[in-house]
Amino acid sequence: MAKVQSTKSTFLKEQDPESPRLHQVPRKSPFGALLSRTLPEYSGPHAVGVCDIEVPLPRQTFGNFKHKSLPGSGNVGLVMDTVLFSLFYPCEKPAKPTPTAWFPSLRQTIDGFLKMAKRTPNFWYRVVAYPAAAAAVSGTTFPANKEAPLLIPNDSSGKKWPVMIFSHGAGCSRLMYSAFCGEMASRGYVVAAIEHRDGTSPSSKITAADGTTKVLDWLEWSDLEWPDAGANGQPKDDTALRHVQIQLRCAEVKEVLGILDKLSKGEDVLRTSLHAPDFEWKRWEHVDPSKPVMVGHSLGGSVGLATSSQHMPFRAVVVFDPATQRLDPWRANIPHPLLVVNSEEFAVGKEYAIFAEQIAGTTAREHDEHEQPAVFTIPGATHPSFSDVFLILPEYINKMTGLRVRADKVLELAVDATTDFLNGRVDRVIKRAVRYEGDGDGHPSLRVEGREEEADGGGEECMTVAKPKRPVGQPGELVWNPFCG
Repeated sequence: MAKVQSTKSTFLKEQDPESPRLHQVPRKSPFGALLSRTLPEYSGPHAVGVCDIEVPLPRQTFGNFKHKSLPGSGNVGLVMDTVLFSLFYPCEKPAKPTPTAWFPSLRQTIDGFLKMAKRTPNFWYRVVAYPAAAAAVSGTTFPANKEAPLLIPNDSSGKKWPVMIFSHGAGCSRLMYSAFCGEMASRGYVVAAIEHRDGTSPSSKITAADGTTKVLDWLEWSDLEWPDAGANGQPKDDTALRHVQIQLRCAEVKEVLGILDKLSKGEDVLRTSLHAPDFEWKRWEHVDPSKPVMVGHSLGGSVGLATSSQHMPFRAVVVFDPATQRLDPWRANIPHPLLVVNSEEFAVGKEYAIFAEQIAGTTAREHDEHEQPAVFTIPGATHPSFSDVFLILPEYINKMTGLRVRADKVLELAVDATTDFLNGRVDRVIKRAVRYEGDGDGHPSLRVEGREEEADGGGEECMTVAKPKRPVGQPGELVWNPFCG
C-alpha cells in the first residue's frame, strides 16, 4: 500500500478549505463514559443545541402484513401518523451548559432491546437487564445544550446554516449517533436525526394528534403474516419487511425536509406540533434546507441511496456501512455526489462484493476514478462503531467485541472525511489515506459499471472488483478504495 498524490474532486465545488478539523478531539477515557457519565465534547467552533420535534401528518401506510399474534388487527403494514426527529444545531453559547440525557427512556428502551434479542421482557429478564443497563448508561449525557436558541450566523453576506438529514441503522435510534450529529452541528450544520417508526428501533413512543400514545417496539419478521403471499409464499427471511421499512423511511425523510422548509420560511408549522420547544423560531429563517446533505448508517445508508435515486434535492450523500443488500433487486441511478466510509467488516469478503456490485452500476459517472463514488475503509472498525455505543463502553469491552481501533478515532476519521468531502476537498481525504491496491480474490460474477468483469481484471478501464481480505490496513489508518485505476 502506498500514499497517493492529491487529486482535486470534481464532485463538489470547493467551499471552505480552512474548515475546522477534528484532529484535536480529546481522547476518550479508557473507562468510556462510565466514570464521567458524559460523551466527549464537540471540537468544532460552535456550541451545539438540541431539541425534539414531533409533527402529526395525514396517515400513510406501507406494506400489507399483520402480526400473527394479533389476528384481529387487520392488514395494516407500517403506519406513519407523525414524524419525530432531533435537531442538532449551532447555538448561542449558554452561560451554564445544560447537557442532554443520552438514554431518556431507559425502561422502554431496554424492553425493546430484550424483544430484539427474542427475550420476552418478563420479571426475571428485567431483574438482570435493568441494573446492568443502568450501571452502563443511566445518567449518561451528551454535550448538546437542550433547547438552546439557534445561533444567528455572524456573516454580513447573508450566510445560512446548511441542513443535514441523518438516518439511523436497525437496532438504533435517533440519539445513538449524537457524537457524529453533534460534531457536524459544531461545524455549522443543522442536523435532523430522524427517529424511524418502522420497527427497527428498540422502542419508540408515538404521540397521535389527539394526544394518545402508543409504543412501537422492534418488529421481528417471523412474527408477521403477509396475506397477499399465500400460505406457501410467506417470506423466508427479513428481506420483504426491510423493503417496506425503507419505503416508510424514505417518506419520513421527505416529510422532515418539508417541515424544515416551512420552518426556514417562518411558517407556523409547529403550532400543531406534539413536541417542540417554545423559543424564538424566527431565528430558523437563517437555515437553508434547499440543498440538504443526506447521511445514514447501515439500513440508514440504504435509505440514503434510495432517497438519492428518488431525486430528492440533495447536495451530496454520505453513507457509513450501507446495507446495500437490502436494496436488492435495485438498480436505480444515484445522481448525487457520494461518499462511502466502511468499517473493515463491510470492506472484506462477501459484504464488500455485494456493495461493489450494487454501487458500481448505479452511479451516473464517467469512467474516471475522481468522478466515481469516494469510497474509504477504516481498518479495525466494526459495523456498530459508527454509533455512540463504543464511546460509552470501556476500551477493554470494545476490544472484546472485535473493535481494533479507538472509538474516538473512528469518529474522527468519519467526521474529517465528511467535512472535507462536503467542502469539495475529497483530495485532502485521499492524500491522508492509504490506497488499497485491490489484492483480493476476484469475483467473476460481479458487474462493474454494468459490464461483466473477469476475475483476472481483464476490463478495459475499470479494475476487477475484488473480495478484499483482512487486514485491509493498519488500525487507525484510512484506506481509499478507488473503483477504477
